[in-house]
Amino acid sequence: MKTKPILSALTCALLFLLMGYTYSITRLEQEEERFQKDIEIFEKTHRASFDYFWDLGHPVSGLTPRRSLKNKKYEIGIGASGFGIQAIIVGAHRGWVTREEVLDRLLKMTDFLENKAVRFHGVFPHLIHGKTGQLIHFGGQDGADIQETSNLMMGLLMARAYFDQDTPKEVQLREEITKLWDAVDYTVHEYQNALWWNHSYEQKENNGLKLLMKGYTESMTSYVLALGHPSKGIKKSSYRGYVEGRNFVNGNNYYGYTLDVGKPKGGPLYLAQTPFLALDPRTMEDKYTYYWTRSINHSLINWTYCMKHAPKEFQYSKSDWGLTASQTPREDGGYNNMAGPGPKDKGVIAPSAALGVFPYVPYQSMMALRNFYENHKEGLWGEYGFKDAYSIKRDWYSDRYLGLDQGRTVIMMENYRSGLFWELSKKVPELQVAMDNMGITSPKHKNGFPLAVIEKTSKSVQLYRHPDLEAYHIDFYTEKDAEISFALKSNKGEGKRELKPKQSYKAGLHQLIFEKNEILSGTKGTLIMKSGKKEIELPIQLF
Repeated sequence: MKTKPILSALTCALLFLLMGYTYSITRLEQEEERFQKDIEIFEKTHRASFDYFWDLGHPVSGLTPRRSLKNKKYEIGIGASGFGIQAIIVGAHRGWVTREEVLDRLLKMTDFLENKAVRFHGVFPHLIHGKTGQLIHFGGQDGADIQETSNLMMGLLMARAYFDQDTPKEVQLREEITKLWDAVDYTVHEYQNALWWNHSYEQKENNGLKLLMKGYTESMTSYVLALGHPSKGIKKSSYRGYVEGRNFVNGNNYYGYTLDVGKPKGGPLYLAQTPFLALDPRTMEDKYTYYWTRSINHSLINWTYCMKHAPKEFQYSKSDWGLTASQTPREDGGYNNMAGPGPKDKGVIAPSAALGVFPYVPYQSMMALRNFYENHKEGLWGEYGFKDAYSIKRDWYSDRYLGLDQGRTVIMMENYRSGLFWELSKKVPELQVAMDNMGITSPKHKNGFPLAVIEKTSKSVQLYRHPDLEAYHIDFYTEKDAEISFALKSNKGEGKRELKPKQSYKAGLHQLIFEKNEILSGTKGTLIMKSGKKEIELPIQLF
């Protein structure tokens, strides 16, 4: 008589477990389908953004138009062309175009730059005409622009490092790049322990445009090249104007993240992008900051502001985010160079902001990418990927692409995927000289996860599967040769799950890669790195 209730209870328990198992399997299948869609969107965006540089390269010079307006394609942006050089290298690296095609395009560029384009002591203007090479006036500038030229030179130096084979064309390209690079005279822009942004034969101060490059800005690129130039570089003392300028040393905390250097709340996100299109922030530390952590904190400040602290009327969210220099609606001025958290924010999101910080905050960047494509595609997407900006408040979408923003997107997405340019920069001896002159060295890490930054809302490091690895990855460090194992302890009390069995590692930085398996999206837990009897823990959340 008592057997039936017992059997009934067991049956119910088994059914409950079976339902739970089926639910988990279904969720895992849905999450895998979602992830494959994300990979497709990522690849499509990366390729379309590259196409801007490949398709719109000027037919005479091969150089990059500043913007995509049909009646302005002759306006060549010198900085945009530097980014464009790196972007088309991405095309060769990805197999979207051939190495030979990119080589021919670059030889067209270097020939035009050497023989047609106007220069002032080897320094190019902000804008030139794509057919004639003559100066186009821009923002009061009637002469040389050292920052635009530095962006161009950094792109050329990356090309010199990438095309390293002993074929006649590749040797020719390297020689032509070195000739252009050697001609840049940074000393002409040296003034009061700093660099002038502009210079002109006609008017020393460019129609009264006085711009000394001081404080934390994208001009780090100029100082790096000026301090590493083999024959026409500036004195070490001229770096003082940069590091002693306004908005260099900061040290304040914003939304839980300390910003050692930079503008209040970080300012526009291009400041975390432009210097590091080629330079590897993971290997850069000085007495002021560790540039990798600084870049992550800058990105998370921008994201947190958009998610929680921006004016409600802007209608930002955790996936509608990303503030940087971009086009704006005409009633807001048409362009906002200083867009960032705070009073400079005009309610305009720039996709290049979120997509250009993929190496720092891949989860936040992927959520933005997914949102841009699936919820704003009608107004925002075009043949070259996402247009420059949008505003939910004004129901406005940009009608154009900007070369600088497209370049940051292509290059930083590639640095996230493969670290291509961060590795190439190590092959440029001038950059190593510059790091020494700037007092920048590789950091001395301690055992554990020194590159990880805990996101304050979730109180964890948020990990998203890498689109190429299709697995989770995180860097770890060991100070000496050691046998190390890794495990994951779920916050739900499910015990430890072995991620990697014990194996030997040499002293240094390594990458832990582990599969999703049956882990559900959103899972919170503790990542455990065990060496001998010592365990180092890191709170993580997996998506």
